[in-house]
Amino acid sequence: MKKYLFLTLLFSVIVFTSCHTNKTAVTNATTNTMKANLIDGTWEVNYILNTPKPIGELFPNVKPTITFDSYKNAIFGMSGCNNFNGKCTIEANSIKIESAIALTRKMCPNMSGEQAFLETLKKVNSYSVSNQGKTLNLIMGDIAVMRLERK
Repeated sequence: MKKYLFLTLLFSVIVFTSCHTNKTAVTNATTNTMKANLIDGTWEVNYILNTPKPIGELFPNVKPTITFDSYKNAIFGMSGCNNFNGKCTIEANSIKIESAIALTRKMCPNMSGEQAFLETLKKVNSYSVSNQGKTLNLIMGDIAVMRLERK
């Protein structure tokens, strides 16, 4: 009888322990999924504040794109001519893009658009997502300095 009582107790401990482990795994997976942010994904630039020409003229071949990955604290994309990648910190609606952005070194006919894009990107300190998640505004202080559309 003691043997059966011991086996029943052992079985109960194993079952409750495994249920707790599974619950922890589900909770961790949910937390990681919740960390995903509205800013995550790929965005295409359609406006940069204080540029001398419209976006279509600054980037006649291809517009810059940015991909944000808040889980990895990373950004990468194409700046109109060159590819780039770097680190960023995203918390709530604040964002800090590290100034050390790695960039390929292709030479393009007109680099002014790319320079304006990269310099503006480094000044951003917050963001807002609007238009049902389709529009991203990158903000410096209280001024929207760049607008992007979700790709």
